[in-house]
Amino acid sequence: MAGWNVYDKTKFRIIMNAFEQIVNHLENKKSFVLEAGAGAGKTYTLVQTLKYIIDNYSEELENNLQKIICITYTNIAKNEIIRRIENNSIVRVLTIHEFLWESIKTFQKQLKIEVCILNEIRYAEDVNREKDSKYYPNLNERIQNIKSINYDDSAFRDFEKGLLHHNDIIELASKMFENYTTLTTIVAQKYPFIFIDEYQDTAKEVITSLIDCLLERNYSNLLLGFYGDSHQKIYDVGIGNLESYYLFDYNKKLELVKKEENYRSSRNIINLLNNFRKNIQQIPQKNLDGNVKFIYCNYLPPRKTKVNKNGKTIFDENVTDYESRIEPLKNENYDNVIKNLNSKDWNFKGNNHDKILVLANSRVAKRANFWRLFRIFDIRYGRSQRTKDQLLDRNNPLVRYFTGYIDKKSSQERNTGIEHLIHFWERKNYNEVIRFLKKSGNIYDDNFTHQTKVKINKILNILVEKRQTKSIREVFEFILQKNILRIPEAIIKFRDRINIDINTIEDIKQKERIESDKLLYESFMDLPYQEIINFFNHTQNNTVFSTKHGTKGDEFRNVLTIIDDTEWKSEYNFEKFFDNTDETINRKVRTRNLFYVECSRAKENLIVLALSEMNDLALQNIKSWFGEENVLSIDNFLHQ
Repeated sequence: MAGWNVYDKTKFRIIMNAFEQIVNHLENKKSFVLEAGAGAGKTYTLVQTLKYIIDNYSEELENNLQKIICITYTNIAKNEIIRRIENNSIVRVLTIHEFLWESIKTFQKQLKIEVCILNEIRYAEDVNREKDSKYYPNLNERIQNIKSINYDDSAFRDFEKGLLHHNDIIELASKMFENYTTLTTIVAQKYPFIFIDEYQDTAKEVITSLIDCLLERNYSNLLLGFYGDSHQKIYDVGIGNLESYYLFDYNKKLELVKKEENYRSSRNIINLLNNFRKNIQQIPQKNLDGNVKFIYCNYLPPRKTKVNKNGKTIFDENVTDYESRIEPLKNENYDNVIKNLNSKDWNFKGNNHDKILVLANSRVAKRANFWRLFRIFDIRYGRSQRTKDQLLDRNNPLVRYFTGYIDKKSSQERNTGIEHLIHFWERKNYNEVIRFLKKSGNIYDDNFTHQTKVKINKILNILVEKRQTKSIREVFEFILQKNILRIPEAIIKFRDRINIDINTIEDIKQKERIESDKLLYESFMDLPYQEIINFFNHTQNNTVFSTKHGTKGDEFRNVLTIIDDTEWKSEYNFEKFFDNTDETINRKVRTRNLFYVECSRAKENLIVLALSEMNDLALQNIKSWFGEENVLSIDNFLHQ
């Protein structure tokens, strides 16, 4: 028994409890959803499920020329699952786009019909908005001239040539699954077991296709298994939860399996999670108490007030002025907490085990050294949701060109930016380098000769150097000159718009928008490219500051999470979440899930620092969650 860990035995026993339920559902052909909290070993159970089917059903599947489908969202997860099942050929591990395209690609006649309909809808939308359209009038008259509809994960779309964009696949597949019963029958015959990882981030259209179309029509010969956590859905695009499919008898299509152990966090962290999460009560698996603390701040003098002519006390200082006045105090409080934790053996330097989790804002931009980039978008859009959308969420085409973006349908990183190419190159991942260049640029020659290799090597090494010292404009010009990455249509249109003669524009507001966009473009291009590098590192969590969204699945020894309701109020409001007064349900759930994700990253110790003020009711609830002795004013924390 030497080397056998008691917690390994406990883990095996508890996992088997959830796993035994899954086996029972497999044997009885009942589709199910595994609801697993943070640190529960969800992927382990998914792999165990696959191994069970391999051991017990592989001969039957092979005789019927059938396979198991396992859908995941990242290549990292995909490769890990393939490794754990020893690359067994009976299992196909695919991304959601790969699976959907695999399902619909042979139905070319129907695909052409749906592409025409989708093109017509989008063209009409552009016309109604008086927008130049990249879609085509009367495509249905020419569609039969297209030999076939194709998709290869390209960043470019051209319906007239039969080329689909990544973002078209889910919408087209949704219509195909809905409208063509033969398609769903064939998919079910080929793949009698389909498992979906991270179900909460799966697009609603995909869930509808799988459950309401595919499963609904094939109950007797198809089993679906969904693995995930409803409280870790932090993007708007995912389904979030599957309760409507298992809570109510009139629509019960799935069986619920709960997985309530937590192998990651200490007891006190798990107790905190259990205090505000009710659909799962996790069971600690570590013999470690750990610590949780909540630090709140009060700012003096408070927001100015006055008594009006009716004798009523009203604010005499607008919110913007008040927040500007207390900003230096927030920075001081933040710095003092960091200094205090460093003196207590927390270590935030380099790639250490401790982490600061924070929603990106102006304070983070300064400390992570992309303040000038942040400031350009702040000037253009103001401290508003638009700045978050355009820069921090990487929806602006200029930002996307260099840093890639998060896919709205799968909530996963799209490795399409120049910085992704550099990342692959510096890590000698040459297969990904070639794939990137072949897909996105003209530098790659299909006749891959030694001369081509030497050319690419030279160009990319120069690019790496230029990034360190040159402006964004100089790097951009070099990229275009060497055909490394084509200019997307969105940037072409943006540049055409800002270069128009504004004297020909009569609408004053339109003139102002063009002038503002031109200022943004020129200011952006004049920045040192190092700002892009710093911003990209931040989005990839390669700094001491991790974006709260980017840490799902990660774990750290100690976590300091920062709360500040000053910015992005339309998206998150922690005070209203804590005092339970937020009437905007989507924001409340979004805030709750983000708080759950950030708290559940910690293995040993967790500290929450609220830089924005918390009212008495919020603090009362916080004390009931953290324990009264663990909720401290910043002065008490610093002097304890």
